Amino acid sequence: MVSKINALDKIKDCLLKDEDFVLQGGAGCGKTETLKQLIDFISTVYPDKKIACITHTNKAADEIKSRIDGEHIVSTIHSFLNTLIKDYKKNIHQVIYELFKVDSIERCELSYYSDEKEQKSKEHEKYKKVYEKYSDRYFLVFGDRIDKVEGKRVYDPKPEEFNIILNNKILALNNKIQEDIQQKGFKSIEYNETRFNDLKNLTYGHDGLLDIAALLMDKYPLLGKILNDKFDYIFIDEYQDTHQKIVDLFLTKLPPKNKPVIGLFGDSMQSIYGNGIGNVKEYVTTGNLKRIDKEDNYRCSTQVIEFINKLRNDNLNQELALKIKDGKEESIEERQGTVEFFYSFYKNKPNVWGDYAEKEAYINALNTLIEKASFINIDDSKTLLLSNKAVSIKANFPNLYEVFSDRYPEPKEELAKILTRLQLLDLFEICDAYKNKNYNFIISKLKKSGLSIKTVADKVSISTNIQAIIDSDKGAVETVEQAFTLNLLKKSESYTAYKDRAESFLADINQDASFINFEENYKNDGNTLVKMQKKQPEMDEDTFKEQEKNLKQKQFYSTLFSNKVTFSEVLNYFKYEDDQTPFITMHKTKGTGINNVLVVLDEYFWPEYNFRAAFDPDEKDLRKKEKNMQLIYVACSRAKFNLRCVRLISTDEETIFKDAFDTCHEIQIF
Repeated sequence: MVSKINALDKIKDCLLKDEDFVLQGGAGCGKTETLKQLIDFISTVYPDKKIACITHTNKAADEIKSRIDGEHIVSTIHSFLNTLIKDYKKNIHQVIYELFKVDSIERCELSYYSDEKEQKSKEHEKYKKVYEKYSDRYFLVFGDRIDKVEGKRVYDPKPEEFNIILNNKILALNNKIQEDIQQKGFKSIEYNETRFNDLKNLTYGHDGLLDIAALLMDKYPLLGKILNDKFDYIFIDEYQDTHQKIVDLFLTKLPPKNKPVIGLFGDSMQSIYGNGIGNVKEYVTTGNLKRIDKEDNYRCSTQVIEFINKLRNDNLNQELALKIKDGKEESIEERQGTVEFFYSFYKNKPNVWGDYAEKEAYINALNTLIEKASFINIDDSKTLLLSNKAVSIKANFPNLYEVFSDRYPEPKEELAKILTRLQLLDLFEICDAYKNKNYNFIISKLKKSGLSIKTVADKVSISTNIQAIIDSDKGAVETVEQAFTLNLLKKSESYTAYKDRAESFLADINQDASFINFEENYKNDGNTLVKMQKKQPEMDEDTFKEQEKNLKQKQFYSTLFSNKVTFSEVLNYFKYEDDQTPFITMHKTKGTGINNVLVVLDEYFWPEYNFRAAFDPDEKDLRKKEKNMQLIYVACSRAKFNLRCVRLISTDEETIFKDAFDTCHEIQIF
């Protein structure tokens, strides 16, 4: 019998041949342990070789550091890149304009739709986005507000003319930005270690750092040679979540002479976030990378492994791997569990545009099914749902979520983005660190905000102020303003621009006579076009939609900046985001295993997902199938022992879902 060459030996062979590689391994395969073993091997056999190990979080970096010996560089991607480029401020000065310029609008970039009306709508949406970015940057540069964006009705007859006018304004603004950058010089340029770029102080944040590094590598090949001289091996953990420009930088931008061996560790099936590269098939196909599979699974029970293998689409088949506990190998019997499907039939499932009462009845039925199938009084169990709305109720941030869901058809991304812009995430991190007694983190953060911490009295004052923030019953934005006053946060340009945009919009809309008339009629039984035309016969569909959007925007800004959205709800939201609740969304499940997992296979009227597609052998849309399979895989692979999936099914789905599971239970809920 021929013994199988393990993944580590294949990697060692790549090191001998100076070949870049990607270690592809499923959930629980021990990728981090393999990385540790590889570093130990290099330290022993090639003690003079220099290693850089790049992770995505400080927590991941600390975990890897705790597992290895030797003077190797283990850091986050941001820390690594900052160390590489921070001393080249003159060079950064030559490219930093790219972070702050406003891109012009180009009609030729638009897709062409079969429906002319849809095409015009898309064109105006793009125009609005560019105009808003121009408006925000203009305010930061000149401190003045500009006129609100032209409505669709005004824009549609002559889009080329409006585009030319806007592009000329953008060109003038960009020239002013470039001039200001040249006048400021290069000495003050630095990485500000926040989420935001800052034009006024000429500093760059997390995303800006990635952009700057890629720009420098393209413009100055010498930087690549310097990197080559520093390291013999560069390993990137969780490659699927690494930005494509960074992966490409390491794989294609470095000079070929003395280039370090690049090793990627990760799993394309666990790519569920939009800002990562996802997979590296292209680099494997072109020969830039050698793929090495790791089939072990040290986390899940035999039954869970068999199930999640059916969800993979990369020909990697995981096998049960037994862990060593206290010098003794665990037994196969210790790794047994269950995979079960609980379902009930539901006729005429409503869609996103369905009647409210019908949707409410459906959700009530689904909640009954979840309750009957859940792990009752069992420790270490979590329920995983797709819907943030369902979680928001259980995790105590319903008002916050409602404000965003009333404004945006897909509120999840906007919620995270806007709360970050308003620096509520920064404030949560301080409060959470205080709760967990991580005082070094707090001191580091506050010093970046310019707060002086010299005496015991200073520390007592800070403690009192943070506790006051945590106990706040005020609105979220009012609490952030309080944090600015207390010097717990430094106000960012992003915050200033967003708040100014909101205030400017509200000031303009509340003086617009046509909108005021529309708002009054809309609230008095005029909330559809047909009803509105009875009150305003001249109203056309485009104007109605535009004014309705203005009304929703007014309601959104007014509520967001009010006391209805409390800071306590924001804290609860970020606790859920940080996996601190028994109910979590499927998108927030990457990480360590959970003994017992209940996965709710319901889309909650979210049209972007269709879980049936993941299991349907006749599904023709492979992109849709892959997207749904990846999310289900990530959720289900968290289960260490027992996995339960639940769904309300229609009769035409019965065969599809029951064929996917060996054990099925029909539950009567009516």
